Amino acid sequence: MSSGREDECTWTRQTARQPRTEAHFEAMRKRADALREYANLLESMLEKCRREHGGISDNSQSYLQFRPLDADGMVLPDEMEVEEDEMSDGTDDPTQELCLPTQNLKLDGGGLYFHGNTAIFRFAQAEVPLPSISRFPAIVENPDATYVLLVDGVDESHYNPDFDWSRHLPSVVPLDRREHDKVLDLLFKFFTSWCFRVVPALFLRDMYRALSVPRSQSSPKTPHYSPMLHNALVALATAFSDDPRIRDFKSRQYFAKAAKDMVEEEYQKPNLSAIHALSILASFYSAQGDQSLGYMYFGMSARMSQALGLGIDCSAWVQAGLISEHDRLDRNWAYWTTFGQDVCWSLYVGRNFCVPLPSDHERIPVPFVDSEFDQMPWHYPSSNNAPQPNYLSKTFAASCKLLMIARRIMDVVNSLNSGNMRQVVNDELISDIDLQLNTWKSSLSPGVDMTLKSRPTATPHRLMLHAAYWWLFVLLHRPFYHRKLRHSSDREIDHVKLCKRAAENILELAHTWRNLYTLRYPPFTFVQTIFSAGTVFLLSAVQATSGPRVAQKELANGMDK
Repeated sequence: MSSGREDECTWTRQTARQPRTEAHFEAMRKRADALREYANLLESMLEKCRREHGGISDNSQSYLQFRPLDADGMVLPDEMEVEEDEMSDGTDDPTQELCLPTQNLKLDGGGLYFHGNTAIFRFAQAEVPLPSISRFPAIVENPDATYVLLVDGVDESHYNPDFDWSRHLPSVVPLDRREHDKVLDLLFKFFTSWCFRVVPALFLRDMYRALSVPRSQSSPKTPHYSPMLHNALVALATAFSDDPRIRDFKSRQYFAKAAKDMVEEEYQKPNLSAIHALSILASFYSAQGDQSLGYMYFGMSARMSQALGLGIDCSAWVQAGLISEHDRLDRNWAYWTTFGQDVCWSLYVGRNFCVPLPSDHERIPVPFVDSEFDQMPWHYPSSNNAPQPNYLSKTFAASCKLLMIARRIMDVVNSLNSGNMRQVVNDELISDIDLQLNTWKSSLSPGVDMTLKSRPTATPHRLMLHAAYWWLFVLLHRPFYHRKLRHSSDREIDHVKLCKRAAENILELAHTWRNLYTLRYPPFTFVQTIFSAGTVFLLSAVQATSGPRVAQKELANGMDK
C-alpha cells in the first residue's frame, strides 16, 4: 500500500484535537495521584535509609525496582549506555562481519530472509536481485486487470466468464463463482477487516495476475495471493454461505485440507501470502472450537514472519534499490497484522506473545494511512446505509496502537500471580494505562472515532475497534473488582465503576452491530468483548446479593443484561 498522502497544513479557528472527555480527565487525575503516592513511597524509603545509615546508599537497586516505566514500557533513551570504544570504524575490513555482523537480512530468490548472528547462512552472498514486481498504477481505474467479485451492484461488464478462478480449489465441492465471490466478499467485510488481515483490492489484483497465466506455465509468486491462501480463505468464508451443502463442515474441510497440502510447496520459498495463509487456517480451526490446532498454525505463521525478517527495518534495502518501496510497505503491513493477531490470540488463550515489539534499533512504523484506499466505498446493502468511505487503513493504524496498549495490560494482569507487586505500584501502572487508553481515544480522527451521530452508520471494523477499546478496560480492572477500598478518597481507583461503564458501552456496540448486520458474521474478538461484558454484569448481580440487604435495582440490571 502506498501512503497516497497529499494533504497540506492549514490554519483554521477550530483545532483538530478533540476535547478531552470526563473519563480522560479522571484518568489523568488518577495518574497524577498514583505518581504522587509513588513519590511519597520513595521519599519514605530514602528517609529510612538516611536514618539507619546516615545518608543515601550508593546501592539504589532496593527502590529502583519500583521505578515506573515510561508510557510505552521502554527504558528511557538517556539510560542507555553505549561504550564507544567497543565500536570500530573499520567498515572496510571484511573480517568485521565475522565479529560484528552488519546485515541480518539476506536477499534470496527475490525475497528477504532473516538469519541471526549465529547462523552460517548470513555469510552467503546475494546474487543480482530480481526486479521487483511492479504494482498497477491504479487498480480502480483498470478493472480489467483485477478479479471482479460478482456481488450485488457490481458492474458485470468487466466479468470474464472464462477466467480460471477455481484452478486451485477442490472440485468435489459444488461451489460456483457467484457463491464463491459472495462468501469472500462477506469475509473481507466482516472478518478479515479486523486487524486488516487481507487487503481486498491487492488480493484480487494478485489473484488475477496469478490465474491469468496458462496452466502449463508457472504462476508468479505474489505477496497478496497464493493457492494456499485462497483455499484457506474459502475454507473460512464458506461458513457464511446460505447453501447448507457449502456451509457443511465436511465441505469446508476439503478447502482446509487443500491449503494444508500446499504447506511444504509454498514454504520452500515462502513469501508474505504464506504467512497469512497459516494465520487464516488458525482462525478456521479456532472457529470450530479446536483452539490447540489453531494456536499451532498461528505459531507457525508467527515463526515464518520472523524467518522473513518482518521485524527488521528494510529501509536501507529500498534505498539501495534491492527492493521496492511497495515491498517495504507490504512487509510493514504484514508485520503489524501478524502483531495484531498475536495480541488477540494471547488474550484469547491467556498465553505469552510470539511476535516481539519493534525495538529502538528496528523501528517498524505503524502502517501509513492510504487516503486514496480509504476513500474506496464500503457498502453492505442489507444495512440500508448508503456507500461510505471504508477507512480501513486508518482503522488499522489505530488498532495497532490500541493493541500495543493491550500488551501492557496483559503484562500487568499476568504479574498479579507473582504476589510481589505492591498495591501502590499496581495503582501507578493501572492509572498510567488508563491514561494511555483515554489519550488514544481522544486522538482518533473523525473517520475512526465513534459518536452518537456516527454510530448508526458504523462499519464492522470500526465497531470492532471501539468494542476492543472498552474490552481492554474490563481486562485491566476486572481483577480488582472485589478490592476493598483502603480509605474513602477520590484518589482511589474505582474499578467497579470503570468495569460497568465499559460493559455498558460494549453492550451498546453489540446492539448497533445486531441492528445493522445481525450477529451472524462478527470476528472472534467481538464475541470475546461481549463475553467480558457479560462477566461484569454477572459480578454486579452477585455483588448486589452479597450485602445484608439485596440491592434489587442493581440485581435486576445485572440479570437483565
